[in-house]
Amino acid sequence: MKTKNSRAALLGAAILIAPIIVLGASASPGAGAATPTRILTCAGTLTDKPSTYVLSCADYGAGWTQMTWSVWNASTATGHGFLRQNDCTPNCAGGKFIDYRGTVTLSKVITTKKYGRLFSSAVFHYTDAGKVKTEVFGLAD
Repeated sequence: MKTKNSRAALLGAAILIAPIIVLGASASPGAGAATPTRILTCAGTLTDKPSTYVLSCADYGAGWTQMTWSVWNASTATGHGFLRQNDCTPNCAGGKFIDYRGTVTLSKVITTKKYGRLFSSAVFHYTDAGKVKTEVFGLAD
């Protein structure tokens, strides 16, 4: 009698647990399959956490370099490195690139059909000749 009851109990437990296992297995891939928030390069490719990046695709006149990221999540990213800008003196073709140590924050997430979630704004905070400056660049334009 004990064997029948034990088998029945095991069968009952297996019937109750099976749907939980199946549901758990099907829920796990969906949870990790979320598309990360990235940025679009001038070449039309997606990237995340780039150490170098061109902000001015038309003339390559601005970008960042040596960037390290302390935060990169679905809604914001924060990095520390250099804002590199052409001073355009005497003109942009003859100008020199100047590096400003600073912080960049990526934000304003947009969702596109072609690329998914993208950061659409980069805000730089840096110091130039003792003056604190802020510059905003559009991404995904």
